[in-house]
Amino acid sequence: MTGAARAHEPGEMQLPDMPGWRLGAAAALVANHADDTWPTPRWPGVMVLGRSPNALGDSVRLEHAVLEAAARVNSRVGAMVAIGFHDREAAHVETARLESDWSTASGRWILGAGRDTVRMGTTIDRAGHLDRFNQAPLAKRAVLNDLWTDDGLTLAWQPADETWLQRVEAGVWRGRAFPGGPGGSAVPTMHLQAGWGHVTAHAFVGHLRPQGRGAAVASIGAAGHSHAVPDCRLSLKQVVCFDGQSDVASASLQWASDDERWTLSAAALGRQDRGTLYSSSGDAAYRANISGVWADVVWRATPDWTLALRPERLTPKVTLNGVGTALLAREGGLLDAAPVTRITLALSHTLRANLSLSLEAGQERQAGSRVNQASLRLVWQAPEMLNGRW
Repeated sequence: MTGAARAHEPGEMQLPDMPGWRLGAAAALVANHADDTWPTPRWPGVMVLGRSPNALGDSVRLEHAVLEAAARVNSRVGAMVAIGFHDREAAHVETARLESDWSTASGRWILGAGRDTVRMGTTIDRAGHLDRFNQAPLAKRAVLNDLWTDDGLTLAWQPADETWLQRVEAGVWRGRAFPGGPGGSAVPTMHLQAGWGHVTAHAFVGHLRPQGRGAAVASIGAAGHSHAVPDCRLSLKQVVCFDGQSDVASASLQWASDDERWTLSAAALGRQDRGTLYSSSGDAAYRANISGVWADVVWRATPDWTLALRPERLTPKVTLNGVGTALLAREGGLLDAAPVTRITLALSHTLRANLSLSLEAGQERQAGSRVNQASLRLVWQAPEMLNGRW
């Protein structure tokens, strides 16, 4: 049982420790107010899918909900499924994964196959996904389109002895989901986890070769965010497309005090694109470096009250070389790229074991403009709503 528990990080969906099944659910409701459109539809210099996230407005909305099911057939094999829901959008599969784990003299091995989040560590994976703030960090939205979910194989190893190296995980992904493209090749990734006392560190790298990765042109501004990548192989109408190489890298660090009243974490996430950008208007050599950092300072004043602060910064850098690049840059929303900063404060209160209420306020700044926002959130999480044994 201890070995099975060690196979996962806090917050990561997992199989039951013993043969049996588990059903879980979670949901977040948010009432938001801002002095401009919130979340910000798009930032100059940042080209993801080109589609705006849902504007929250001033009404109560379903921020996110998820239904989970997991079952362990025996001591080695199990499966898990998670279905996600967003306000005014169709349900989508977040996880559909088979998993097998076994022990050897060297340590524990975990083999996974199917759809899952490409894991980069707790600090990055949980940010913006039913965590203490209602928006994903700037860097996660700009680099990963909020969350990188793909189909693939992973093999992880955890040493048998307690050492500074806690986990090594290699993955091979299909590469069709952003930041990949519909015509790209398989994507290799590597994730390392280390720890020293109360400090945990993660490092991640992934190499992609997207082909036909599309984004809606900036002038379209379609409402609602998309979980699909526009396919440039079908049409170039109202899309800007990218062929080339993308490298994604991240690093994170987390520390907790002995009594867990203080938790400090920091993360850096970036993507470098090199290749060709094209549309029906022309093409150009394209190079972009999108990087961001954020930190969370969390103080648990009492068992039921928590205060959290998140400062963050996003920096886009874009270079285009070719004929007619001005029109192409305008279509891709790449003109006037500038750093974006945001600072957010959240006060949360645990109402009961699975239910919390939080009040959040923050400000986002870019190139002389700013957006102030405040929200009230109700978050319910019941990962073991129902369970049983075979």
